[in-house]
Amino acid sequence: MFRQHTTFVIGAGASAEFGLPVGTGLARAIKKSALLGNLGSKEPEIGDRSFYDCFERLYRKGSPDREEALTALNTIHKGLHTAVSIDAFIHRFRNDPHLVKLGKMLIALEIARAERSSTLMPEMWSSLEEKRGRQVGDRFLVNPDDTWLGHFFRTMIDSVEDPNDIGKNVSIICFNYDRCIEYYLAQSIAFAYRIGILDAHAIVERMNIIHPYGTLGKLSQTRFIDGDSMPFGFDVDFQFPLEKIAKNIVTYTEQGHRPETLRKVHDAISINNMLVFLGFGFNNQNLDLLRVKAVDPPYQLEPRNIYSTGLGIARQVSDTITRRILDIFVDQSQHGNWKDRVRVEFDQTCVQLFYTHQMNFSSFSQNYFTDNNDVEYLRYGDEQTSKSQPLSYRYAGPNQ
Repeated sequence: MFRQHTTFVIGAGASAEFGLPVGTGLARAIKKSALLGNLGSKEPEIGDRSFYDCFERLYRKGSPDREEALTALNTIHKGLHTAVSIDAFIHRFRNDPHLVKLGKMLIALEIARAERSSTLMPEMWSSLEEKRGRQVGDRFLVNPDDTWLGHFFRTMIDSVEDPNDIGKNVSIICFNYDRCIEYYLAQSIAFAYRIGILDAHAIVERMNIIHPYGTLGKLSQTRFIDGDSMPFGFDVDFQFPLEKIAKNIVTYTEQGHRPETLRKVHDAISINNMLVFLGFGFNNQNLDLLRVKAVDPPYQLEPRNIYSTGLGIARQVSDTITRRILDIFVDQSQHGNWKDRVRVEFDQTCVQLFYTHQMNFSSFSQNYFTDNNDVEYLRYGDEQTSKSQPLSYRYAGPNQ
């Protein structure tokens, strides 16, 4: 299992290991789908048929909002490349209700498509050779068990006998809209402990997994969309209620109206002994949501080990990355006590970070076999332990 109170911060680069697009790829797909021009003519410009059908259902000809909605789409199509992300672009035009609504719909469309084409879909699993990957377009796909998520799962359940205890010492702050983590964990728990998928999903739902920007919705256990639940890999080209699913997407602007979510984020950032960033881009918008140094009431903040991937980040900005991380917790005048605890692994993917720091991430235990055949467990880093016969179990101090 992981060391006590470990928090993972997940960015778009982490989902890329399952074949999902990173920020630039998502922006290109949204830009293309937002193209709706010359409607009503013999040769209309339609970037995506499914999105066009949804648009026509919401903004029928003669609707008083139709032209304003078309203007908003044109703004997204022509201007999205000027922002660091679709979230930042929507925030820029937060006072345009049509752009916000349509922007969320476009996000929902492309993320749903990305889930369906990800390596987590059963048909994709079976098409990948064991321990090997294959090239599909510009993506190199591998079996999901060989991604960081597979390593994460195996570490999390190591030494956990009761599946109901899974993930109790772990928090996940996921800035992605997809449900890849929840889907994979539920499937893997069911296989690992020979329990039903519904029971496995219930375990995952009890885990502290936070999506600051929302998701496509809860994972449906049927093949249909039900309320705010949607199955993983749903076919978006077949009767897709895009406007309904888009309501689960939350913009940066709307965070101020979700104090309960912000408190969960701040608790997960503050109350941990180890913090791990995976595929995170360290842009200002996301860092703002993590920042806890000025939260009222204040947290008792102590230095802790912090690890991060750095794929695509130049080593020349290592000091800047470290400063941005530490600014989450304390002012620069206090960075000196924390600086040596930050490790950014440049040029490493998420799964490579697990290879490098597996022993640093894992809880460490020692077993002593005594003359009466009892086994005494000493687990480093766990604040509380449980006793079971015939095992005797005592706390042995902090992690080493």
